Amino acid sequence: MIQTIRRHPYFFLLLLSAYLYLIGNPLLSVTDTAEANYALTSKEMVLSGDWLSPQIYGHYWYDKPIFYYWALSLSFAVFGFNEWAARFPSAVFGCVNVLFMFWFARRVYGEKTAWASSLILGFSLEFWLLSKAIITDATLFFFMSAAVAFFYLGYSEDRRWYWLCYVFAGLAVLTKGPIGVLLPGFSCLLFLLWKKDLREMAHVHFFRGMLLFLLIGGSWYFFMYRVHGADFLVNFFGVHNFLRATVPEHARQDKWWFYLMMFFAGFAPWSFLFPVSLWKRWKVRHGLAPMSDATRFFIVWAFAVILIFQIIATKYTTYTFPSLFAFALLAGRLWSAHLTAVARTGVVMAAVYTALALVIAPITTLHFSGASAGLALAQMDTGREPVLFWGDYRTSTVFYSGKSIDRLVTEKDKEDLQPDGISWKAKNVMPFFTEEELAADGDQTYCILLRQKEKDDFLRTHHGRLLDTVDTGEYLILRWEEA
Repeated sequence: MIQTIRRHPYFFLLLLSAYLYLIGNPLLSVTDTAEANYALTSKEMVLSGDWLSPQIYGHYWYDKPIFYYWALSLSFAVFGFNEWAARFPSAVFGCVNVLFMFWFARRVYGEKTAWASSLILGFSLEFWLLSKAIITDATLFFFMSAAVAFFYLGYSEDRRWYWLCYVFAGLAVLTKGPIGVLLPGFSCLLFLLWKKDLREMAHVHFFRGMLLFLLIGGSWYFFMYRVHGADFLVNFFGVHNFLRATVPEHARQDKWWFYLMMFFAGFAPWSFLFPVSLWKRWKVRHGLAPMSDATRFFIVWAFAVILIFQIIATKYTTYTFPSLFAFALLAGRLWSAHLTAVARTGVVMAAVYTALALVIAPITTLHFSGASAGLALAQMDTGREPVLFWGDYRTSTVFYSGKSIDRLVTEKDKEDLQPDGISWKAKNVMPFFTEEELAADGDQTYCILLRQKEKDDFLRTHHGRLLDTVDTGEYLILRWEEA
């Protein structure tokens, strides 16, 4: 059995990673807000037939570049609008990442390190989570990892590998934005500075490589500017890049220790032993001097990812995720002589992830989703009745229901929430309906969505007649006639 696995490593790793990242996916509801935004945008892309200009709620939406929307839309077009299809692209890229790790680590360090690094990466907690999530990170992880890996191969083996560095940097920019090239470029430059080898810049095919990069990564941006003009520039570069870098979206997460905490959580279960092993190796080798160029390069990559995102004002749990490529590679190098222990830990984690995917995650994702209300609403004949969401608006309910749902607020709140220039309010693109409009429309029947616990507050503050109630679990759907 062991010999068969060793003779067919890619087949075994593909089966293993496919199991880990696909199991239980049909049971996992689309959650708010990030997953639902991606899912609804891609659903509208398929239904509208416009595969170049992302839109949500019928409005153009400039939150992220196009590549991940393409992958998700293609999955929806093939498998339908369901949880399996929504999570399939990330699972595919999760598998590709594990296989790429094995290929690269074996080329640079040898077979034992390749096995250790692949298993360490594949069983890391954050990697498992994001290979099942409906967000860009598993895709971006591959493109960024490939960009830096091919730069290193270009430096250490054959300069023709540099061309692939430009290709994958372009795809990273097409997935996330400017950070897709700035972060790998900064890391590569730091490495050359450390090596005191800036002369290598004369051999990286810079000008022709940048033309290739711009062709791949810049064509969509050029199209969007030509079609949408300043609106695209202000929202994509102004709000979702400049504002995100300078003004924290979630101020309570803007702490110096935030990414340190994320390292221990995201790289679990390996994170707790990794610093100890690193310190022991440091003492044995007496510092950095004996390290190989590959080890130096990926220390730089891990350091650069954490440093840049520590400087950026907005902190997200997933921002430093690309550093796991370096940490898994370095940990695999440290523990290549203990491959059996790594594999046994992986078996335990596989059992844990199976239980999480089949038992815990379905309950948790449903709690953070409006899926139950959306599915119930999809079965209702609402006719010409406006559908309004009172309180905690759920984009996932729009995705599941296939209906237009307005956010019910006061006129003053609507004015305060409306997108206005470079501010976080630019994300409020859902349709609004005001309490004043509701009160003025006597004898009009509405469908009102709200949480169970908010029903008494709604009835106390509104004057009308309750015609019917549909209980969907956490949410209620009220058939309401305003007096």
